[in-house]
Amino acid sequence: MHRLAAKNKYVGFLFMKISPEYFALGRKGIHEVSVSHADDLSKFSDLLTHVVTSGLNGKYDQITIVEADTLEQIHAAATEFRMGAKAAYIDVVDVMIGIKAPPRKHGVRLSEPDAESAEPQ
Repeated sequence: MHRLAAKNKYVGFLFMKISPEYFALGRKGIHEVSVSHADDLSKFSDLLTHVVTSGLNGKYDQITIVEADTLEQIHAAATEFRMGAKAAYIDVVDVMIGIKAPPRKHGVRLSEPDAESAEPQ
């Protein structure tokens, strides 16, 4: 493993479809399910960065992006999700896992004053 690899983060993309029954719950029902869902997954809040996207009439209704230090943290959160309050309404239909590398602060831009010396001669 190279010297920067220990700082890399894992990124998981969970592609989801939401059932019509979820929306049939109405605002109050969705709120109740969401509160329970947040309680279920709150134990991961210090371990994961979590971004939820949503769309209408696309291939996926929602794409959740999670970032963590380990694959195990992503797996544990995804498993908890599949057993939790929203699992009856939201199916994870595809998953993609990647790794961010290198950390942004270690990147070199050609516009930086000393960048020319960083290029191979």
